[in-house]
Amino acid sequence: MLRRLRIWIGLAISLLFIALLLRQSHPREVFRAIAEADFVWLLPAVAIFCAALWVRAVRYEHIIRGLKPVPAAALFPILVIGNMANNLLPLRMGELVRAYLLGERNKISRMASLGTGVTERLFDGLTCLAFLAGMILILGANGIIYNITLIALPIFALVLGVFIACLAAPDASERFVGRLSHALPERFRPRLMRLAVSFIEGLRSLRDPRAMAWVVATSILAWTMEAAVFWCVGQAFALGIPFGYYVMAVGAGNLALTAPTSPGGTGPFEWIVTQVLLLALVPNSVATAYAFTAHFTVLLPGTLLGLYYLWAMHLSLGGLSARAETAMDEKLTQAPAPIPTYPPGPRA
Repeated sequence: MLRRLRIWIGLAISLLFIALLLRQSHPREVFRAIAEADFVWLLPAVAIFCAALWVRAVRYEHIIRGLKPVPAAALFPILVIGNMANNLLPLRMGELVRAYLLGERNKISRMASLGTGVTERLFDGLTCLAFLAGMILILGANGIIYNITLIALPIFALVLGVFIACLAAPDASERFVGRLSHALPERFRPRLMRLAVSFIEGLRSLRDPRAMAWVVATSILAWTMEAAVFWCVGQAFALGIPFGYYVMAVGAGNLALTAPTSPGGTGPFEWIVTQVLLLALVPNSVATAYAFTAHFTVLLPGTLLGLYYLWAMHLSLGGLSARAETAMDEKLTQAPAPIPTYPPGPRA
């Protein structure tokens, strides 16, 4: 019942934002702007986006190295399938699908795999927030963009603090979570402890400064490449605006995807990206057409590529997601095993 309610809430949020978009720009003008675009520019956009996916696989290789060395070539299909599942399934089920598939194919703890996914999302959020804040300082912003930044800053500051504490003192962090769990009803304690242990275990690799440097560098590179994708789409619409606005759109648009929306985040993403382009004095209908086209450009190739890898592995999305959800529920309800004791070593 709760799961179905969250799905309907997500759909309602997406429809609300789409309605706001259509209210501020006439649909006929939006379609006209799309029809007049030079779609040849989408070819380099898709090529850059696929290259950025490979950079993310290289990043993930360094994130999970402490659990088990797995080359980027083996991780790439798993990451693509996870992204595809996020695009097609509600409630970001792709995170569970990826953790399950990584654990099954590489004999890695599924809970630790889930923890590495949380770590990856943390770096994505911090990079997008840094992009957004940096461009606000350079280009300025309107009230909407400022508000997004002000909401995101304390959230990610808190998460970053937890990340640093778990990285520096994993054993103490696990004991602290154990003490906090006593304030919860008995049936919720195993889930909290399992999640905490999986997150801390997923940070093991990043205690090595070299691994941390790789993850930071590839995060910046991957999101800069996504900004280049947005720039290519901008050339299709002949926007003629500075590259910094595309960086701002990437940061703000992807932070908006953290909201509980429908699969793919359609609605909030387009609305936020449109607000960034309005700040750059792009006409309303063109800004809306650009936002839908940019989202389509990053959603469709990743989804098709994920479906291809799913077919190549002789898997079905429905069956895989059901097995992933069942396996994670079973793991979360088990009594958590103690987290391994971390020997003193280099701090990231």
